[in-house]
Amino acid sequence: MLRTLGAVRGLRRLEGFSDAVFAIALTLLVVEIQPPGSPDGPAVGPSLWLAIAAQWREHLAVLVCFLAIGVYWLQHHHVGRIYVHSDHAFGAINLGFLMGVMSIPYPVRIWAYNVGTQHEAEASLVLTIGLMVPALFWMGKWLYGRPRTIMDERLAPDFLRQMTWRYSTAALLTVAAVPLALVAPRAAVVLTLSVLLYFLLPQPSPRYRPGMEPEETKVSTE
Repeated sequence: MLRTLGAVRGLRRLEGFSDAVFAIALTLLVVEIQPPGSPDGPAVGPSLWLAIAAQWREHLAVLVCFLAIGVYWLQHHHVGRIYVHSDHAFGAINLGFLMGVMSIPYPVRIWAYNVGTQHEAEASLVLTIGLMVPALFWMGKWLYGRPRTIMDERLAPDFLRQMTWRYSTAALLTVAAVPLALVAPRAAVVLTLSVLLYFLLPQPSPRYRPGMEPEETKVSTE
């Protein structure tokens, strides 16, 4: 029997807590933008449209943050049919992952406010590091759960290999973007954001061992 660090638990509370963190992180993004003319916002000046356009850095930060956090939520939702249990170590790794997700707006805003300035190179390095952290914790969750009963034992081995290849490739590219940022900052940012954009595409549906398909899967294929 495989050893687990702590009692095996269900996923309902872990998933509920994770969804709440995602919801709060996404909701707070737009709060960072102070509308022109508001008490804490920039002056409107001769044109409201120009004042709005002048906030393009804030808009860029919100867009990139929403992309990054949204992609991880999509993957979190996708693996809801892959993980079936949790334990203490898995929960701890998930906390690290949520910390990375919650922190995404900070490096993104540093980068957005320094694009086109003399500090763009350093800001690009901060961005790639900031987006690498949740990617590593996500991969940590996957690698920890793969050989344990945390994952549905009915899943087909070829499906698990396929998803391992996808997640590990994405993690390696995200890590590679960090040293790349030292020599080619914009290329590193493009690489990191391209990995995120890739995971906006539909991911493979879970496949199961012959004769072990869940009832809802059998119905959907008839």
